[in-house]
Amino acid sequence: MRIVLPAATPILAAPDIEAQWRALLKRIGALADYPREQGRIQFVLIEADLSQITPIAEAVFRLVGVKPEFLPEIVPQPYYGLRNY
Repeated sequence: MRIVLPAATPILAAPDIEAQWRALLKRIGALADYPREQGRIQFVLIEADLSQITPIAEAVFRLVGVKPEFLPEIVPQPYYGLRNY
C-alpha cells in the first residue's frame, strides 16, 4: 500500500500523529512500513485478501485524509525479508 501526503497537510503537524499511525499499522496488521521524504510518502507492506482492502483503506483515509493506493505483490512469498535475491 502506498500513501502520499500533500506537502501542506496539517496532519503531519499533529503532536500525536506518530502514535496514531503506529496504532493504525498494528490494527490493520501491517508487516512493515517504509517512510520516504520525511514521512510524506509511506509504503506499507500488508498481507490482506480482497475483502479486507476496503476496511483498511477506510481506516487510513479517516486518519490522514488521503486515499491509499494498493500495489500488487512484486516479490514471491518465500523471498520476503531476503536481500540480493
